Amino acid sequence: MTNDPIVQEVRKIRHEIEQECQQDPDKYYQHLKALQEKLAGRLASHSPKPLAAERRGNAG
Repeated sequence: MTNDPIVQEVRKIRHEIEQECQQDPDKYYQHLKALQEKLAGRLASHSPKPLAAERRGNAG
């Protein structure tokens, strides 16, 4: 397996956040939730695409 610098950076940042949250999963979750709300305008949001059968009108 190769060492991907982007994956390494993501893991490093995740580890730093875990340290800030004192390894507490609830604090980690709250941190991520707050970040999601703060950046809501920058996050992609897409409606699910209909299944092929639904597009053809053969649903069910």
